[in-house]
Formats: sequence, structure tokens, C-alpha cells
Amino acid sequence: MAALLFSAAGAAAGAAGSEKLRHDREICRSIGTLLRHISSLIRSTGMDVYRLSSELKRTECLSGLGFIMKLPERFEPETDYHSLWHDAVDSESYKSDEKRILYDLGDELGSSDIAGQLAVIDRLEQEIADIEAARTEDLNKKGRLYRSVGTLFGVMAGILII
Repeated sequence: MAALLFSAAGAAAGAAGSEKLRHDREICRSIGTLLRHISSLIRSTGMDVYRLSSELKRTECLSGLGFIMKLPERFEPETDYHSLWHDAVDSESYKSDEKRILYDLGDELGSSDIAGQLAVIDRLEQEIADIEAARTEDLNKKGRLYRSVGTLFGVMAGILII
């Protein structure tokens, strides 16, 4: 009985490692969606950062990006929108590449004209697409490895128990 439990625990550990890789890829996809949505909003309406934050909070497909809910929706003289953006991003456990892209986006929003913002967003879209491709490759290569090795170590531990 203990051997079966160890086997199951090993398989579960491998599956958890694989799921972490899948989550990292999904974060990249969500950031890509965020960039496209912001680009569309800026291009069509020229929204300011506070109206933009309000709109992002109401967008269901961005719910996987928890930092959005922490963004301010109203101007307050004693606060800086860009530092609040950084604080919101810091509150999440994103990988460094994803954080860097989100920092760059937050720094650019509202700090230049529409054409300048759109140019930076286009560049960031390409960067996140490259990162997503790398995360997908990691998932395809390492995901199966994590599941197999986890199961193997679980079976080996079970055999040692017997």
C-alpha cells in the first residue's frame, strides 16, 4: 500500500512541475492579450491611464493578471500612477522577463503621445511573443520529463519501501 502511495506522490509532484510550466506560458499569453487590448483602446479612444485601468478591470479575458485589480482608477495628487503600477506588478509572482515587460508598459502609459505609446507596445508585443514561444518550448520538452521523472522516482521509492 505504501508503495502505491509513493508512486502516486511522485506522479503528482511531476504533474505539479509540468503545471507550473503551463501556468508560465498562460501568463505570457495573458500579457500578450493585455498589450493588444491596451493598443486597441489607445488607438481608438486615446484613453488616459485611469480610464484605461478602469476598462482593464472590467475585461474578463485579463482576469488571469491579478495585478490589474490593484491599479488606481482615479487620479490622486499624492500618488504616482507609474509607481503604483510597479507595486501592483511586484505583488505578483511573475518571472523576471514578464515583469520587465510589464514595467516597461507601465512606464510608457501616459508618458508620451499616442504614436509613441503604440510604438513601445508593438515592441513589447514582439518581445512577449518570443518569450511565449520559449515558454511553450519549455512546456513541450520539460513538461513530459517532469511527469515521467516524478512517476519514476515515485515507483523507485515504492520499490525501496517493499
